[in-house]
Amino acid sequence: MSTAKPASVPRQRLGAPLVLHNIHKRFPLGREVAHVLRGAELTMNASQIVALVGESGSGKSTLARTIMRLYTPEEGTMTFDGQDVTRVQGHALREYRKRVQMVFQDPFAALNPTHSIRTILKRSLPPGLWASLPAKHREELLRDALAQVGLTPPDNFLQQFPHELSGGQRQRVALARSLAARPDLVVADEPVSMLDVSLRLGVLNLMLSLNERFGIGYLYITHDLAGARYVSSRIAVMYAGEIVEEGPSDDIVEHGQHPYTQLLIHAAPDPERVADSSREPQAETFTGEPPNLAQEIRGCPFQFRCPHVHDRCYEAIPTFHDVGSDHRVKCHLYDQ
Repeated sequence: MSTAKPASVPRQRLGAPLVLHNIHKRFPLGREVAHVLRGAELTMNASQIVALVGESGSGKSTLARTIMRLYTPEEGTMTFDGQDVTRVQGHALREYRKRVQMVFQDPFAALNPTHSIRTILKRSLPPGLWASLPAKHREELLRDALAQVGLTPPDNFLQQFPHELSGGQRQRVALARSLAARPDLVVADEPVSMLDVSLRLGVLNLMLSLNERFGIGYLYITHDLAGARYVSSRIAVMYAGEIVEEGPSDDIVEHGQHPYTQLLIHAAPDPERVADSSREPQAETFTGEPPNLAQEIRGCPFQFRCPHVHDRCYEAIPTFHDVGSDHRVKCHLYDQ
């Protein structure tokens, strides 16, 4: 996949609206408790596209649902636009969810099969907006929502039902539904993983276009480093419920510093990546399995698979170290 991106334009908003600090989330698992998020930390600037990458089971979707407040963390804080939204309820939670929308992995399961596209879009509009508009403006609003995501002519889609659309069209409807609420941030949980390869680039380009035109920020969740690099300006790498490395997208893919990031790079090679084979271990040198999240983990969670493991990795939890311009890594290799 080419990594050429559309030319950037000045963003419409500035600041750091979403900040996650020391987020923990646990789930009961029989007589045990699975500690799925273990102190996750992430900061997203307004109008920014950040990709969250990691293997299945690393906690990406749990973090997404926690951001949406479908889950409430047991520890840690979330602030959005300077306000603490960690445990807000009622009206404050509804207001937060107007500004932070989610696009789920399976577009068919995410759309009510008994509703037409018109009804799906109408129900996503901010309360009171539909009733306040004249009839002709209501239809224009729905048509505009579909036109923004490339479903044209809109009248061909408004009366259809989800099962009558292709996978790519359903995912565009899901994006249109999230955009109809006029959000500041969209959490996209692997939005292209269930689409044909031929459709994926179109959806990614659509996200880039909407970001450039309207300043909408995205948290793009994926296990595909090439797609993450293409669509995002920044990548955060997640392992065992923690962010272990984050930095500019090109820097992460070309000069990943955490051993786990290097594993992901070698497992999914990018032909445009400049590999330094003299210092980066090959994929076959990584052995072992991810940790059991229902058991206590002392030290670094990657100790079970890391070719560089040493005594300190078994005892102490790593902290973040700056390894470049706006690039940091959580690993004992950089303690000195």
